[in-house]
Amino acid sequence: MVTEFLLFVLVFVFLHLAFKKPSRLPPGIWGLPILGKLPDTSTSLAEQVKKLRPIYGDIITWRMGSRVNVFLCNYEVIKRAMAKLELSGRPDFYTYSITGSGSTLGIVFSNGAPWQKNRRFALRQLRDLGMGKTCLEEVMHSEAGYLVQDYKKHTGKEQPLPLSLGVAILNVVWKMVADMRYEMDDPRGQEAVKLVICCRAPLQSPVFLFNLFPWLLKVAPPFLKEKLGYNKVQRWVERFLDKVSEVLKDHKDTLDPSHPRDLIDQYLIEMDHTKGEATDAPYTELDLRTIITDLLLAGTETTLYTVHWAILYLAKYPEVQARVQREIDQEVPKDSFLFYYERNKLPYLEAVIHEVHRIVSLVPLAVAHAASADIMLDGYLIPKGTVVVPHLEFCHKDSQFWDQPNEFNPDHFLNPDGSFNNRKEGFLPFGIGRRACVGENLAKVEIFVFLTALLQNFTFSPPQGETLKTEREPYVTILSTPKPYRVVIEERQSVKREE
Repeated sequence: MVTEFLLFVLVFVFLHLAFKKPSRLPPGIWGLPILGKLPDTSTSLAEQVKKLRPIYGDIITWRMGSRVNVFLCNYEVIKRAMAKLELSGRPDFYTYSITGSGSTLGIVFSNGAPWQKNRRFALRQLRDLGMGKTCLEEVMHSEAGYLVQDYKKHTGKEQPLPLSLGVAILNVVWKMVADMRYEMDDPRGQEAVKLVICCRAPLQSPVFLFNLFPWLLKVAPPFLKEKLGYNKVQRWVERFLDKVSEVLKDHKDTLDPSHPRDLIDQYLIEMDHTKGEATDAPYTELDLRTIITDLLLAGTETTLYTVHWAILYLAKYPEVQARVQREIDQEVPKDSFLFYYERNKLPYLEAVIHEVHRIVSLVPLAVAHAASADIMLDGYLIPKGTVVVPHLEFCHKDSQFWDQPNEFNPDHFLNPDGSFNNRKEGFLPFGIGRRACVGENLAKVEIFVFLTALLQNFTFSPPQGETLKTEREPYVTILSTPKPYRVVIEERQSVKREE
């Protein structure tokens, strides 16, 4: 009898501890043992977290599977948290290690010494290769000219935006990384753009369950992996990495250490110079392949979809598009381009671009961070290993900062006199802190250059009788991509104001 009673007490204590959220964690959802509480797939995770904020406050715990997640839903809290070294790590998610053949390498998903080495190397090389300089902008101007010529072949038809936009954006990154470019209609370039897009899309499938249950990958039978999308992800990533490996092989075969051409050459030279050194962050070919993948995926797709969103909103709101075009006609001579340092001549376009960033929140939930040590945040304990996720979209829809948070309104970024208001509070399209986007400056210039060129030369409108919609897919967890849409592209004649 005593044995049974003790067993009952032990089971009771175990269940109590398993169901009870540790008291020092932020308030939130704990769920069942092992399972936690999984998110609803009928609506976006960002929206589900947003609904929890009135209940639990600015810092919310949500245990999903084996992972304890803490979501940050306040601009000031996000700023404080992202400044902390202990919250600059990345979790060991399956989807974060797939491009590194099971290891968290590269720039975006690496940790510790490898991350610091790779980030420093990439920033130094990208700057040396023109990022932030007029020489690279001249490359963008050239690509914009080719893009305009290609779009002239697609006028007058109801269609999705031509793939040449992605090729032009890819070419800018590819120039610095591999000293290569594709013609706008080159099938190889268009296939590369499709690969970039298709590598990310499967990651928003049920395969994310391997992130929440890290042990599942080791025990799941083949049929379950197939059902969850594991095999599909592997196939797309392998195709992409095969293309990268081909470029790497060509660079190794043609390398001239005295005349490096691009980032790949510089890395190969550094790898040779440091061969045999004892270090926590060696230069390796696998790491280089992952860096290339990070730069291509992050540097192409995010800019591409930002421009896609911008054209969607401009086609939906023709009065906004017409005002941007009047400004361009007034300030930009026909068949020429402004440099980014001249952007103050186009304050309304700048306001429109920033408002697109805000209303869309392309990355609604920032790439997940992980606590590398126990840390206190606003009186709460964030234990080592906790997944910490800044809710960027919440900041962009916070009525504390925005007069019409749920409406597309470029006036959010204009002063009363019509000048551009480069406001910072509540605006985090590229993240903040130690893990802010490496390519932020590059993306800003590309979006400005390509949108200016397209709007100077074309008008975008909905197909006759159609109303364009700006809703997003509910399953979005990584990028808020627009649903497929069609527009009619019409060539226009810009008129420069007579002096």
